[in-house]
Amino acid sequence: MLILFCSAVTVFAEYIKTDNDYLQEYKGQSGRWIHVSSLKDLKNQIARFGSSFEQVKDVNSNFGFNRYLFIPFSDEIVHEIENSHNGRSESLCGESGFIWPLNNVERVSSAFGMRNGSLHGAIDLPANKGTPIVAARDGRVVYAQYDPGYGKLICLEHRDYYFTKYSHNSEVFVKKGDFVKKGQIIGLVGSTGHSTGNHLHFEIRFKDIPLNPMDFLPDDKDLSCPHGFIRNWK
Repeated sequence: MLILFCSAVTVFAEYIKTDNDYLQEYKGQSGRWIHVSSLKDLKNQIARFGSSFEQVKDVNSNFGFNRYLFIPFSDEIVHEIENSHNGRSESLCGESGFIWPLNNVERVSSAFGMRNGSLHGAIDLPANKGTPIVAARDGRVVYAQYDPGYGKLICLEHRDYYFTKYSHNSEVFVKKGDFVKKGQIIGLVGSTGHSTGNHLHFEIRFKDIPLNPMDFLPDDKDLSCPHGFIRNWK
């Protein structure tokens, strides 16, 4: 357990493991989501990562081609990745229980608050298409499908009536009813729906009330925002 000191107030926080581009977890297995175009492509991936056809079919309920499949890695491949220092990343989790939904956040392109005469009930985090999106807290998937405005949208339900929403994704790796762990990859950044570029539109809600995510996310990043942002009670 890590203890951070800020403004004479003791804040308890800890670092947890999160999925990244190199190593991910799904259904208790280590591996990675990979776009598989054909049976030949799948055979190449199986040979590359020491998996088997049966393992891939067992772990993927949507087994098929020209889509993303989770490819389990052999123990040797996992050890190789970890020894190369590309193992699962670390993310700070504060007393709120939330972590950042992206491992590398450099700026906020649009803050929570009024925008063009209406409430922008989220923060927008620009990132390259295909950047892994991770669950900000343990939870259950209550929505995972296309929405005309939000594009490919994921909504997670958490304890204490909190919800998180992840919008404009290029890919979605979870389905309604799934239980996910904090730090588990759930989709990839994109620009689907009403969007002007690749980014994650991230919301935290209490029941159906939009809250400022900056009030719940760890204050461990030196971020810039063209409109400025405010932490309401921190």
